[in-house]
Amino acid sequence: MRLVRWAGVGVGVATSVVAAPALAVDVGVAGGNQAQLDVTETTIVAQHFDARDNEAPSDSGWGTWINRLDAALRWGSWTAGLRLDSAVYWRRPVDNPDFLHLPVSLQNQAEIEGQSQFQNSIYPAKLWLSYSAPGLEVTVGDAYAQFGRGLTLSMRKIDELGIDTTVRGIKVQAQQDPFAVTAIAGFGNPSRVDEATGRDLFPTTAIPSAPMFGSDRILGLEVQAGRGLPVTLATHVVRYSRCAPYHYDSDGRIVTNFFDDPSNVTFGSCNASDTAIWLASLPNAPTLRDSAITLVGQSLEVPTLAGHGKLYVEVAGQQRQGSAGQTNENGNALYAAISTNAGPLTNTLEIKSNRNFYPVFAGINQSAAPEFNVVAYSFVPPAETPTILDSELGYFNACVNGGRLRSDLRVSDRLLVYGQGILDRTQSEDTDGGCDAQGRTVSVLPAAQVQDTVWDGLAGFEWVSPDTLSHAFVSAGVRDDTKDSGDFTYRERHLEYSLVEYLGRAVALEAQGFHRMRKEEDQNSDRWWNEGENYIALKVAPSWVLTQGFEYTTLTGQPTTYFNGALLYKFTSSSNVRLFVGQQRGAYRCASGVCRYFPPFEGARAEITWRF
Repeated sequence: MRLVRWAGVGVGVATSVVAAPALAVDVGVAGGNQAQLDVTETTIVAQHFDARDNEAPSDSGWGTWINRLDAALRWGSWTAGLRLDSAVYWRRPVDNPDFLHLPVSLQNQAEIEGQSQFQNSIYPAKLWLSYSAPGLEVTVGDAYAQFGRGLTLSMRKIDELGIDTTVRGIKVQAQQDPFAVTAIAGFGNPSRVDEATGRDLFPTTAIPSAPMFGSDRILGLEVQAGRGLPVTLATHVVRYSRCAPYHYDSDGRIVTNFFDDPSNVTFGSCNASDTAIWLASLPNAPTLRDSAITLVGQSLEVPTLAGHGKLYVEVAGQQRQGSAGQTNENGNALYAAISTNAGPLTNTLEIKSNRNFYPVFAGINQSAAPEFNVVAYSFVPPAETPTILDSELGYFNACVNGGRLRSDLRVSDRLLVYGQGILDRTQSEDTDGGCDAQGRTVSVLPAAQVQDTVWDGLAGFEWVSPDTLSHAFVSAGVRDDTKDSGDFTYRERHLEYSLVEYLGRAVALEAQGFHRMRKEEDQNSDRWWNEGENYIALKVAPSWVLTQGFEYTTLTGQPTTYFNGALLYKFTSSSNVRLFVGQQRGAYRCASGVCRYFPPFEGARAEITWRF
């Protein structure tokens, strides 16, 4: 089992069960202050069943044990924390006795993927020490940070997708109303292990070995003025620079032995030759091969509009420098949101106008580790809804004008009805598309430029029973994405619901589902297909949840039906065990405006969380 260098840290997928806050154990008194220790232990054991139909060998047959130990010691104004993660794998595709009987193409695929998959590991995922006092907070180690709505900096945790990105360095926050300052400096520290696929960001086992994640340096400053006043202004400045994760020797091999090269193994190498080799190994995707990226932003917030609404506006500029020191096209972005309310009616309007503006992706070799291609240090607000985000193709948001209008009408204390409309005009949904900082269409092949008009409509209602123990939340919508030529890019019809009926004696029955018809260019022979899921849960408070699920898809080449069952038992108010057996289809899952693809799962999974 390999021990990864201390700077190579990350966190795997977080638990799928939301439990009560951790308990604190008193461990003694020092200096007149009580010391408290919070410990959370999560262990996951999963066994994938063998592939059916055309499912990939890398998605089937293998087993894993993932363990995460999270501890925080609090004493007065100080907090010290550690997260220790480990992963063990068995019955990998290349270990399967039937491996040699597979077609040569599948053997080669499994061997290539295995270079960055299924590596046993144990490593310190998070380390931090923080001091907090009125008006001041200082953290050394891992820290989350987001400036404004994330256009310039967004180091955040999105548990549902297995994305956890911090800055490992130093973060200082000082506040004295009406002013506040946040300064941050350090290294990008995303997740290193993906539980769903076994993929990791450790150096591959290839000869010569190849790095998967670089050494990304981050400097950021946010200054706020007007806190507590009618108008709050904030200025954000962030500088990203990319260096090689290791030093390359004369044979092109990376030096990963700490005792041979302690500085470069710990912090990476900014040597021009090392950096050039590293950047050249990355896919030619926006921001990935840029040696430096500078973002500057300004936001304005009006917390209340005469007591009947609020306003937020943020603009940002982006400058990217190539590995040869040449400046690429600049970009800019505008995001605004205004909410108004008058009696029972609330309206929310979001608008976006982006020009050649991309998220700053983590320095990850996305070709070798595609599961991590959504990991980014900045965030471009989509002004969309989570159920349709995964239908935005290519770099949809890089060059776009559009917006979303939603109206909520409170008919009564028990009934809310709503509707929303989205209209976007994108020049960058095609991966070759784009525009310059002035919105002019630019391309090596102008004829390849494709512009799309996208509209989306959604309506729904939320009803709760008089005792608030039962509810019905239902929505339905359509989406159309059509090119200027008249050809379609994407079309969808969808229905979503959550129904809960309280049966008495602390027992409730819940049905939750999402169903849609889809049609996408170059998919399923350009024909419609259906997909969806429905889950029925019997809940017995406070300890038991029994769930039965059914999923389906008519996408050509995929298994049509998927059945599963799950049992959750909370043996204390803050600890639980969850068992899952069955199948789940491969699909995009979205959280907090970010989507990623999860491969199909067939097998058994047990997850235990202790908090003490």
